[in-house]
Amino acid sequence: MTEQPELLALWSVPRSRSTAFERAMYERGDFLVVHEPFSRVSDFGAAEVEGRTCGSQEEVMAALVELAADRPVFFKDTTDFPIDRLGANPGFLKRCRHAAMVRNPGDTVRSHLAMQADATSRAMGFGNLWDIVSAVTAAGLSMHLVDGDRLTDGPEAEMRRYCEAVGIAFMAESLAFRKEPPASWKATERWHAGVSESNALGASPAGTRQLPGELEDIARAFERDQIPYDERIREALGGVGARR
Repeated sequence: MTEQPELLALWSVPRSRSTAFERAMYERGDFLVVHEPFSRVSDFGAAEVEGRTCGSQEEVMAALVELAADRPVFFKDTTDFPIDRLGANPGFLKRCRHAAMVRNPGDTVRSHLAMQADATSRAMGFGNLWDIVSAVTAAGLSMHLVDGDRLTDGPEAEMRRYCEAVGIAFMAESLAFRKEPPASWKATERWHAGVSESNALGASPAGTRQLPGELEDIARAFERDQIPYDERIREALGGVGARR
């Protein structure tokens, strides 16, 4: 039987540098790249997946499987909203090769609140990502861990690890950003301004930002909420501990 084309899933907490990772996959040129279809359904009520309008998580899953019937597909999504229908669709889970992406919880939280000061603790995404990790691993499937801090410190090494884990060739040329950012970023472009202006993977500055006044107090509380989930994710997937 002929092997099916790849369907690669990257599930990531918001502000983990996952869009920079996605842009490197876009630069490869050998994958159709689909940007955050599940989040679009939750946030806007519908998502366009290569011309197909999807109004539910189930419809997104069906569209992705259909697209991957004859060409390799990579999609990434963020977990600021629950993606809670995966466990009810083991066929979709088994069709994908999965990776989870995290970053230091304190930096993630502060980067998110700097963009959206009224965000909730759950929208930081670690708990929702843990639910996905649980669904994937409960189905007996492997899942690779991508670390957003390692991606900044050593983009080539982190991308090589990912490519080896999911069984695709590493392309060094994908680390330089030469193409215009995908048109699919337009609806949420303010969230992607840094990577849109970047010219290479890993070029985004690292470091913890300090927030003003009460917002910093909220950030500390949200960080405490995320740390247990971050630790569970890293332990389940064999990752190194978070840097705090």
